[in-house]
Formats: sequence, C-alpha cells, structure tokens
Amino acid sequence: MRQSNLIHVGTFSSPVGLKGEIKVIMLTSSFMIFRKLNNYVNEDGSTLWNFNNMSLLNHKLVVHPKNCNNRNDAEKFRGKKIFTPSSNFATTKKGEYFIRDLITCKIYMIDGTKIGNVVSVDNFGAGDLLETKIKNKTIYIPMNKDNLVSVDLDKQKIIVNPIKGILD
Repeated sequence: MRQSNLIHVGTFSSPVGLKGEIKVIMLTSSFMIFRKLNNYVNEDGSTLWNFNNMSLLNHKLVVHPKNCNNRNDAEKFRGKKIFTPSSNFATTKKGEYFIRDLITCKIYMIDGTKIGNVVSVDNFGAGDLLETKIKNKTIYIPMNKDNLVSVDLDKQKIIVNPIKGILD
C-alpha cells in the first residue's frame, strides 16, 4: 500500500492497566468515525492492526490490540502512528479539505504577498487554524469566511485576508 494513499488517524499513547490496553490520540473528528474505519495500518502499510476492543474512557480512546496481552506488550506500541487507506473516507464537499492536502500549501495575502507555507492545521476548540511561521514566529490564521479567501489545492495556494492583529 502506497504511503500517499494513507491518512494518519491516530497515534498510540500510554498503556492503560495491565491487560494490554493502550490510549490512542485520535485525529478523526469523532470516536464513531475512528471506530468505523477499516484497515488500521502502520506508516508504510506493512502491518495491519486489529483491535479486540475499542472504547472511550474519560473521553479518551482506548484500544486493545490483538496479541497485546500485557502492559509490556502495550508499551511497544507507544508513539507508533495509526493510518488507514484514504478510500475509507468520503469525498470532501466544497469548502472541506483533508489536512494532509493543506500541509505545505503556500499562503498568500489578498494582495499577492507570500506569508509562508502551511505547517499544520490545528483546532483548539474554536475552529480550524492554519499554522505558519513568519520570521520564526508561529502564526495561526482561522479558516473562516472572515480570513480565508480561497483554497486552490491544484496550485497548492491559499489566499487569506486576515483580520487586524493576526499577523502582528
């Protein structure tokens, strides 16, 4: 399976208890979406992970990988990224984007001035934010109608008109 066809959907975190369960930092928008995915694989698609159980514990995803029988087994998963084929996701609607498609896009002001490249897309609870660096300073530009003018994935170009104070 080619890596470009894979989407990063989670990362194994710390073990839970003694029976081989482990927390997962979920990168999907909900537990139900993560749960419905098929084919959880490693970064190059060479290892398929199956889970005996998957649940929420205190709003955290906890999985029990097959053949993971104790805390020591679970510890070996720590930090490993979980991927799934992009075919597991529906196509995006107008104005919706996969984060992987936005990463490395160039960000320009409405007047054509280049600001930087998308480093990541974060959401701290109030909406998606394009992260970029300007003169070694991290800047977050909200992905809303007040700041985002257009996204052209074919040209890898995003045009923004940030409200006053964002770039200061």
